[in-house]
Amino acid sequence: MLLPIGPPAASGHVPLGTVPRVSRANEPRGGAGPALDEPSGQPGAAVPRQETGSPVPPPAPTGAAGLSFDRLWRRAREISAPGRYVAVLAVLSATVAVVLRHNLFPYLSINNDEVIYLTQARAMAGGHLFPAAPDPAASYAPWLAAVSDGHYVLKYTPFVPGLFALGLLLTGSISPVLALVAAAAVVVTYLFGVELSGDRRVAALAATLLAFSPLMIVQSALVLSYLPVLVLLELTLLGLLRGLRGRGRRGGGVALAGAGLAAGVAVAVRPYDVVLVLAPVVIWAVVKVRRDARLGWALRWAAAGLALPAGLLLAFNAAATGSPFRLPFALLEPDDKLGFGWRRLYPSDGGHDFGLGDGLASVGDHLWLLGGWACGGVLLAVAAVVTVARRRLDAPGYLLGLGSVLFLIGYLGFWGAWNAAELWGGIRYVGPFYLMPVMIGLVHLGARGVVDLATWSRRRVARGLTGVGTAGVVSLTTFILVVAVDANATMTGHDRELAGMLRSLPDRSLVLVSATPAYLGHPSAVTANGPDLDGADGDGDLLFAVSRGVADLKVVADHPDRTPYLLRMPAAYNRSPQSPTRSRVDALTLATGRTVDVEVSVGAAPAGSRAAQLVFEAGGTRLSYPVPVTGQSAARLTVDADGLDADDVTDAVSYDGARTRGSPTGREAGSPLGRPRISTVPGAGTSITVSLLATPASGGRARTVDRQVLPVLVEEGADIAVLAPSAQIDEVGTGSTLPVRITLP
Repeated sequence: MLLPIGPPAASGHVPLGTVPRVSRANEPRGGAGPALDEPSGQPGAAVPRQETGSPVPPPAPTGAAGLSFDRLWRRAREISAPGRYVAVLAVLSATVAVVLRHNLFPYLSINNDEVIYLTQARAMAGGHLFPAAPDPAASYAPWLAAVSDGHYVLKYTPFVPGLFALGLLLTGSISPVLALVAAAAVVVTYLFGVELSGDRRVAALAATLLAFSPLMIVQSALVLSYLPVLVLLELTLLGLLRGLRGRGRRGGGVALAGAGLAAGVAVAVRPYDVVLVLAPVVIWAVVKVRRDARLGWALRWAAAGLALPAGLLLAFNAAATGSPFRLPFALLEPDDKLGFGWRRLYPSDGGHDFGLGDGLASVGDHLWLLGGWACGGVLLAVAAVVTVARRRLDAPGYLLGLGSVLFLIGYLGFWGAWNAAELWGGIRYVGPFYLMPVMIGLVHLGARGVVDLATWSRRRVARGLTGVGTAGVVSLTTFILVVAVDANATMTGHDRELAGMLRSLPDRSLVLVSATPAYLGHPSAVTANGPDLDGADGDGDLLFAVSRGVADLKVVADHPDRTPYLLRMPAAYNRSPQSPTRSRVDALTLATGRTVDVEVSVGAAPAGSRAAQLVFEAGGTRLSYPVPVTGQSAARLTVDADGLDADDVTDAVSYDGARTRGSPTGREAGSPLGRPRISTVPGAGTSITVSLLATPASGGRARTVDRQVLPVLVEEGADIAVLAPSAQIDEVGTGSTLPVRITLP
């Protein structure tokens, strides 16, 4: 139990910590109420009026302004105590969302999908449906963007980004939109709760449970679709129930049209979620309409609401993918789809074999976390089950619970949830966000059970049980919030250090980002450009591009007014608060000539490695040298127009200072780098990749520890151009220094 709820004390005061209760026996009856207390249409539902003996409002000033003030005054006074409580709660949630956005997530969160939504929102605010893709397009590609007809097609439909774009246009910020969505989630949960249960106490408690859930609190500050879709789902359910229970076609029709509009937008954003959650309720509504000929008009109203978002979605799909019926979700990678089998997130992803066991583990992990990230957690789930068992619901309530169960079953076949839980693990820090729709059934059914249990406990059991349950819920919720805030604050601190290092560079800098995978805005939103390639802050001082090899030479040539730098980040950057984040910035220099010499140094392999290799790859040739597991190794690499061969790696120096000159094939046995293994790699480019591979002592294949690409371009006349680091500028972060380092001598 979260809050002790019961009838008011004899004095008329509400006990501290309770949700205000409105007694049905004393509920006023009369005309339509204000926004927070719309009548439910159910027997016994409250309709506010002026109570006998209530203070008379002051005389209104004459004139139109006076009439308006008088009307607002009367409507404000008609709001019930639970309605006023929920209004305050909504303002509190909106405030928390903005505070967290600016203080805990100023560089966005570790869920890099925020970069996708924000990039599209900025493009739409600038008057473009798609961000422009300059040449070479892959060098400026934001996270998970596909290139099509000179622009980037981002992974998601533009409905949620359009909402944030509206905030940017009107206020220059997305914060008002975050506040609006957070407040709407609380208010709509209350309104739907009144419609579902006919009891404002239960509805207010449901809104409270949602507002104080760590999942809601954290997600309210993120530029993602999960909380907006929750609002849309509840608006759909609210409009559906009000429309079918309406007394006239006009009023009921408007509600159903609103339900259709909300459902259409939700389907355009997260179709799989919407189908799973709403299917039982929609089927019930269709059956109800078919049985009652007087409600035949309902389908026409709902279809009218669906028409607009459906038409917009089809038009967007046609522009983005060439087909009205193909979503952009899988445009970048066709294997990113529902079902079991081989799955990949992006083309260079190694691929993952996703099976039923993985789906079970994924849903299990999400549910385990939801036990703490939902206010009330397991106790709330138990209360919801008790509510169903005691038959305390109408048909829509049972169907809402069934939709939650179908959602969990359906997510067994969604590999994205498995990726978030098992491969990436981000749900431990920003919550099990994929289960946000389950929160609808959980808070509404759970609130009904908690209110019933609170009443029963006052009659049969000591009140201490209620206090113990409330204390347990508050303690668990507080613990989860403190841990989540601390973890995200740590990772935000890493981004702040990275951003500070980059801001210290001279004006008009070009930063080539060497990160895995090769997209901007990942693994940190600090490296994201604006829609006009004006840097993350929109000031034009920093321009980011992905370091991809020979294409880097074109990027540098296209920006002669900018000083080029190389940013190297560890692959596991901010994967968790404890992950290595040590990143460095090197100045880049363009060296040309018949040959160019570079120095290659390699640090120690990770602890627990039994063997290590230094690998050079270019033009289909692969040279592999065994190197010491501990200490430093170094070599001189001569780059020429003839491609990579064993004679190009000379002057190897081990960590103990021993030196071997000459080609590696002529080394003596036991020399520091040993003899190379020479093989061919089909399809390799002209640039040279230098990697450190380590074999774990526990067994298994050798794994790449670090990799750096040296861009090489063969020009006419056998001259070459090499873009290589010439000096280290700065280094920040925690963990080991990246072991591979290439520099011009």
